[in-house]
Amino acid sequence: MIVTFGVIGLLVLILIYFVLHAQNLQKELALSRHSTKQSNNKVTHAYRNLVLVTDALEKNLTFRIESAFKSRLINQAQYDVLHTLMRNFSTIVMTCCEKGFSFEESLNKVLAYEEITMEDIKEVIKELPSNVRMAWSKNTSDGFIAFCQTVTTTVSGVTKSEKDTSQ
Repeated sequence: MIVTFGVIGLLVLILIYFVLHAQNLQKELALSRHSTKQSNNKVTHAYRNLVLVTDALEKNLTFRIESAFKSRLINQAQYDVLHTLMRNFSTIVMTCCEKGFSFEESLNKVLAYEEITMEDIKEVIKELPSNVRMAWSKNTSDGFIAFCQTVTTTVSGVTKSEKDTSQ
């Protein structure tokens, strides 16, 4: 009889332990859900801001290429290629960021809807200075961003001192 009460008492203690443990796990789960919700809100906010920034940068880069063409600093073939790249800047960068594509994969997706080909782009890239070609060869979104900044600065004739004062 004493053994039976002892076993029942032990089982009650184990039951109490598991109930308390389950309550703690529920609290941790609630905290994790709240933390996840906050993180998702931050990610959504950051994503919206990234879209706004890439769109604004796209407009700026497109304007620079158009200005360089109007000033006859680049020829028609260069303009066609560079304008297409700058006009699709946001799409290319966002595809790299959202889907984890390499720059080349994102560019190929964009070129499927454009009249220029990868060969046209390669011909124009060959004519550019080595620092621009190096940025192009990285095959990442940050390499593409550096390429766009460098190429628009190079073709528009902005000097280093003008660039420093404009920032």
